Amino acid sequence: MITRKQYLAFQGNSEERSTMHQAFYEQFAIEPIVSYIAGKFSPEELVKAHREDSALNTIALNRWDDAARVIYPWIDNELVKSTGQLWSLSAGVCTCKAAANILISRAIAKPVA
Repeated sequence: MITRKQYLAFQGNSEERSTMHQAFYEQFAIEPIVSYIAGKFSPEELVKAHREDSALNTIALNRWDDAARVIYPWIDNELVKSTGQLWSLSAGVCTCKAAANILISRAIAKPVA
């Protein structure tokens, strides 16, 4: 488990911080969330978006916001609390993007952050 305090205190280069961001939010991206994201975005759309911008910002924010609202019932609130994170729409978006990165990694058979 990575705590919010550890996540915020992490001092790495840009690539290492991106990897830490992915790891922090990926811990909340349980299988039902990954499955939902797989149904909302095609692998082709996700891979294309990642090639254009590794933060997936070429996909409209309102689509991520909508996904973050849908996944809320699947969030492990005890895990979230134990990390020191407060759940918010932005945390939901980051969790959805972490789930998308899991799917992208599967599609291209290479870890991404």
